[in-house]
Amino acid sequence: MSEHKHHIISLSTYIIVFSLLLVMTVVTVFSSQYDFGSFNIILALLIASFKSSLVLLFFMHLYYDNKVNLALILGSVVFLALFIGLTMIDVTRRQDFYDIEGELVNPDAPIYNKETTPSNGH
Repeated sequence: MSEHKHHIISLSTYIIVFSLLLVMTVVTVFSSQYDFGSFNIILALLIASFKSSLVLLFFMHLYYDNKVNLALILGSVVFLALFIGLTMIDVTRRQDFYDIEGELVNPDAPIYNKETTPSNGH
């Protein structure tokens, strides 16, 4: 029979993590006051990821848990970031495709000739 050993985290660790969460909340509020362009969403996701990692690792005891659980959580975060990144690329680059579609491939092609040429001699 396997025995589960619970790790007891010290109060000082909880206070440090809580303080970091408060500092990151202030950073979040501070960064929301400025416009960083397309970096806004990246900065917000980085701050949120850091804060959620602290909660997962220490308050939910994932740091001291089985490393397979840690790998699964980190893998899901990586895939979420990948999907959000691909969506951001699609959304930010969409106008480029619309501009390309609206242009003529070869403006000098005979089909765009303004002169009317009879095709069968009429």
